[in-house]
Amino acid sequence: MNENGKRIELICGENDYLKKQYINSLVSKETLTDQENVSEVIYIDGKSASIEELQNALMTIPFFAEYNLVVIYNLIEKYKNNTDTKKKSAKKGSNNWNTILEFFNSLPIQKQILLVEHWQTPKDITGNPSDEKKDLKVEVDHLIEKLGLKNLTITKQFKNLLPIELETWITKELLNNGKKISNRNARLIAEYVGNDMWTLSNEIEKILNYCQGEIIEEEHLEILINNTKEMQIFKLVDLLLDENIAVSFKNIPSIFESGYSTQYLLSMLSRQMRLLIIAKQLSSMNSSKTIYKDKLGIYSDYVIDNIISQVGNRDMDVLLKLYEKISELDIAIKTGAINENIVFDNLISNRVVN
Repeated sequence: MNENGKRIELICGENDYLKKQYINSLVSKETLTDQENVSEVIYIDGKSASIEELQNALMTIPFFAEYNLVVIYNLIEKYKNNTDTKKKSAKKGSNNWNTILEFFNSLPIQKQILLVEHWQTPKDITGNPSDEKKDLKVEVDHLIEKLGLKNLTITKQFKNLLPIELETWITKELLNNGKKISNRNARLIAEYVGNDMWTLSNEIEKILNYCQGEIIEEEHLEILINNTKEMQIFKLVDLLLDENIAVSFKNIPSIFESGYSTQYLLSMLSRQMRLLIIAKQLSSMNSSKTIYKDKLGIYSDYVIDNIISQVGNRDMDVLLKLYEKISELDIAIKTGAINENIVFDNLISNRVVN
């Protein structure tokens, strides 16, 4: 995060797994402690944080730590329309952004800043559907310049991997854990799971736990790779979308018997809701299954058929509201604003209210 002396980094893109992996790598690096170098990490929800909270996180010099990583979620999204930084404005939002810009321009040397934005396509920034096919990084860099952050910030985009890139990633992940796999078997995994790297990571973990030898054979894959996790997520989404929410109360606890963490389940729910929203858009255009596969980045007919079936007659407004609530809870866990033990009670209660 010190490229050309810049201590602010902004990450975005559609590949949530790689974004999460990158954040974890920075956090792990910052929290590796020894007697000479102690670091700490602060998490902030940029959409809800007050100016005072941001000032405290950005400007306060750590007392015990030598370095300080501050991870801020969706701060630029909140202030993206305050692009006239040269003129004073009577608008409160504009004044707030100019104050934040002053913080960024005078960061203590101990601070490293990571801005995490939810943007997946340029239209998430501009709000214009016709911008979907533009280059996201170009749009982000343009916005950063208009906000007065160009000389302070580097940007990184995490894209979905192409099939050949998925195969390479699978091979590398296994090799890093002392296992070897043929190109053909890596391709089998990639073709079955598709561009869902959360599932890929889970399948690789199962392979590592199951396979005792150094070489991953095809029979290992036949035993391990299955649709159990996908069906659990499908079921959980169905229950949350079910109008008979009383039934959901009775059935949701059984889904957690698999041992998946709350954070993992929320990430998978968020991903599933995004897929349903895209599928809903495609269904209105009578799209072919090939187009579904291309747009969703999924190559398994089984998974595509389940998504098409699940989206059915679901109302787009309901899908969007549930996705928004899941995203809010995900950030709340990351920033410590909510106890993960009550996350799903909160989610279900929200469905009851709405």
